[in-house]
Amino acid sequence: MGSLLGCSLAAILLAGSGMGAQPVETVVQDDATLLHRSDAATNRAVAQIRDLGADRIRITAGWSVLAPDARSTKLPDFDATNTRTYPQAHFRTLDRAIRAAASHGLKVQIDLAFWAPRWAVRRASPNPDRHRRAPDPEAFGDFAGAIADRYSGNFTDPASGVVLKLPKVELYTTWNEPNFPYFLQPQWRKTRTGYRPYSPHLYRPMHEQAYAQIKAADPRNDVLIGGLAASGSRRPGRGAVAPLEFLRTLACVNDRLAPLGVKECKGVRKLHADGFAMHPYSIGVAPGVGAEHPDDVYLADLDRLALLISQLHSQGRTDAAWPIYVTEYGYETRPPDPEALFTPEKQARYLSWATYLAHTQPGVRMFAQFLLRDIRTNRHRPGADYQTGLLYHNGRPKPAAQAFKLPLFASAADAPDGSRGLVLYGGVRPGQGRQIVRVQRRVAGTDIWMPVATVGESCDESTGGFVTDADGFFRRTAAWEGPGEYRLGWEHGGIVEFGPALAVAERSMIDG
Repeated sequence: MGSLLGCSLAAILLAGSGMGAQPVETVVQDDATLLHRSDAATNRAVAQIRDLGADRIRITAGWSVLAPDARSTKLPDFDATNTRTYPQAHFRTLDRAIRAAASHGLKVQIDLAFWAPRWAVRRASPNPDRHRRAPDPEAFGDFAGAIADRYSGNFTDPASGVVLKLPKVELYTTWNEPNFPYFLQPQWRKTRTGYRPYSPHLYRPMHEQAYAQIKAADPRNDVLIGGLAASGSRRPGRGAVAPLEFLRTLACVNDRLAPLGVKECKGVRKLHADGFAMHPYSIGVAPGVGAEHPDDVYLADLDRLALLISQLHSQGRTDAAWPIYVTEYGYETRPPDPEALFTPEKQARYLSWATYLAHTQPGVRMFAQFLLRDIRTNRHRPGADYQTGLLYHNGRPKPAAQAFKLPLFASAADAPDGSRGLVLYGGVRPGQGRQIVRVQRRVAGTDIWMPVATVGESCDESTGGFVTDADGFFRRTAAWEGPGEYRLGWEHGGIVEFGPALAVAERSMIDG
């Protein structure tokens, strides 16, 4: 117990020091669990997300789910700016999840997203509940404003029976993956010279209308633009538009950043947003591996996205050099999906590596985990649903659950003088403020773990204990002792809790 007391004193003495990278918020999305299960299951899931150390939940406010007469071609007689005139049945599940988040101290991000009511699109889609062909921007703006008003902190909860207010939500994203045909169509327009991207021109007025209405509800609200899928089609005219091509077209410039001479850009003004949302999945490769196509954006390519955002702002195409919000990310595992590429153990390792990349990329404000719990596999279509959860479908934790809670990235690295060292980056997501941690290395061929002496101020030489920064994270170095296994320990409540073992090889992972 003496070492814990010593480290506690050190934490107080180090309270003014800045030891880590920029603060990066963590968001978890799991609509299947938070919107489509019982009250008890929803509350239990939110508590699990809190206990794992997330800061926020991301949840979808589905336009076609919440709107009245969503299958009708005729505009219903209702006030689209006032959710009191909408059917309340589906709002109850959204209200419930947001109330649960507030009760457990979590913030909320709302995606104003898929799909559109039939009366708000030009043409029907084959699925009567998934209309997405050229949604009406003004109608979408009204919906966005109605949602922002409902979660303004001043809206009486219809289910309370007394004067209770629904919680305040301050972060919104306008649509989900508008560069992907599953959510928005058409993606392309045919011309005499070939195909050119068209979905950015559909999305632009949708975003601007929604942005204006959300800000009208409360100027302090933050509104994210984008929410883009990581990859595009290699064949123009078919499939998705690549994210960087989508962003350039959205800002009305070509691949040389010269003005885009198309009629949809006539009279377009600068884009407004508080941040850029991105889903930089690296589904088939390690987190440090970038995309082969220059207009795709995997996690390792966030620097190219940041550069384009900066260039667009310098040209006056955007109102700011937006920070980046990673609002979806994850790895599927085998099991349970027999078609997935990675084991649960590799998923845990990759999520820690991804945390390192997100936290050390300048301008990144948020990192995401999608999902909390695996979606049950369909034996007829085993790869059809996402198995990216931190928990299996039955609720049993994967190794990734503990890795999410106590991420540790460790990599061999060469110093400028040619010597080899060990770079360590990790942290504690649960709790608030500075935390007491230690790094250990397994003695080869045994179950014995020994403390690793890291460079930086320590508070207990015998255990290697030290204190994180104010956000619970650290970046330190240690001597290279060859390939081996490492783990992170967190001292709290009189115990030491450990993350999963991490194997470190000779090859550096810092550069992929």
